[in-house]
Amino acid sequence: MREYELVIDEALKIGLGVEYTIPPNTQALYECLGFRCGKAGLESFIELTNPLPVTVDMYYNWPFPQFISGEKFNVLIIRDNVNQEDVVYQVSNDHSTITQAFAVDELTFGQGTLMEVADFGKYVFMTNGVVMLYFDTVLSAWVAITSSSTIPMMRTICNFKGQMIGGNVVSAWHDCDETYYCWSKIGEVDFTPDLRNEAGYRRDPYGGEVYHVRRIDDNVVGYSSKGITFLSPVDSPAATFGFTEVSDLGLINKGAMNGNLHQQIYVNEAFVVMEITKQGVKELGYQRYMGELDGEDIIVSYEPSKHNFYIGNSIKTFLLSPYGMTEVPQHPSTVWRLNNESYMLPSVVDTYEPLIVTESFDMGYKGQKTIFTIEIDAFSCLSPQVAVDLTNDLFGWTNSEYSPVNNQGIASIISSGNLFRFKLKFGEIYDGFKIGYIKPRYKMTDLRGIRGIYAPPLRGQG
Repeated sequence: MREYELVIDEALKIGLGVEYTIPPNTQALYECLGFRCGKAGLESFIELTNPLPVTVDMYYNWPFPQFISGEKFNVLIIRDNVNQEDVVYQVSNDHSTITQAFAVDELTFGQGTLMEVADFGKYVFMTNGVVMLYFDTVLSAWVAITSSSTIPMMRTICNFKGQMIGGNVVSAWHDCDETYYCWSKIGEVDFTPDLRNEAGYRRDPYGGEVYHVRRIDDNVVGYSSKGITFLSPVDSPAATFGFTEVSDLGLINKGAMNGNLHQQIYVNEAFVVMEITKQGVKELGYQRYMGELDGEDIIVSYEPSKHNFYIGNSIKTFLLSPYGMTEVPQHPSTVWRLNNESYMLPSVVDTYEPLIVTESFDMGYKGQKTIFTIEIDAFSCLSPQVAVDLTNDLFGWTNSEYSPVNNQGIASIISSGNLFRFKLKFGEIYDGFKIGYIKPRYKMTDLRGIRGIYAPPLRGQG
């Protein structure tokens, strides 16, 4: 009986499937734990570490800790639920010196949200909705205020080319509330509207609670609970901001976005991963996997050296690279880069076995097939094993036992079914790991559905 082969290779380049429902014979992965999608395909996931000294009283109360690496200042925020306070520290560039800047006591101020920063170099302004902190360049000290005649209390803030843009106003400020955006005068920390018309405010076009404002190229992105808006500076009829609605699905929760001045990634309220550039909003997908994060706030962290986005909660995290998505065994609430190195908190690594599971394949024929061997070309790994998930009735899946792969890259495995998912696990993978294909070899052991000649073979069967 003729033996066929199925070549699964493109799936090893793109990682997890982007669509919620994926038809059989699609080159994508169903599971992929412990890897990163690189330019040449799957590569080993590099664990990041915590560089802070052990003398710091570190608490991991999701979505904290938070680390903000600025132009001149580095700030660490730790939520201490025992003492009911958020402690704000200034951190030196070598991480060795950590100085407390302020403790936001919950009984005094109330509980704030994640800290937001407008970074102007020597001058830094921060707010979490209950207290505003800024570095006084004259006193060379951090100053905390809870009210100001020129600055409303806001939950989000950013620097847009020397002008402060904010949102989610929680203090008495004209007729603003949590659904409003506001902006200061150019070059001044003054949000008071006047005849110059530089400072102003406007309600979110979608009427949602404003979660974040972030600069992207020559615009500001407004992320609200009901939609995404571009705020663009205009000169006519006066110097102010024009609003352009770009998506009527809002951010799923505060913290579920991150990025740089040219690209930002966020998760919308439908659990879909989205990308924003100056061209607009693009749907990336991955709704199936984002749905697994339901139940706890989703946090997106950005690591700039490889343009990685960590998307997850305290239990499960996905890594989105420029080439695709995988799952990883670390669950950071914050990621940052200093002195040409990247770090994260928390840095704990789950106990895990690197795992690859393909989407389902029926080889283009609904009759029973029998898998006899599986070949792989994995390099720089320990103890590879293969297995097959299979079904005959298209409803329930049966799992086969794992079989070892020999030093020639071949595993003997006999499994008969209609539809298959092919699985690989490893004792360990090392830096330099690579894999180009998974090649199951099979025979068509049920020919009742064939009338006439066989169908043309699949790619690679020659």
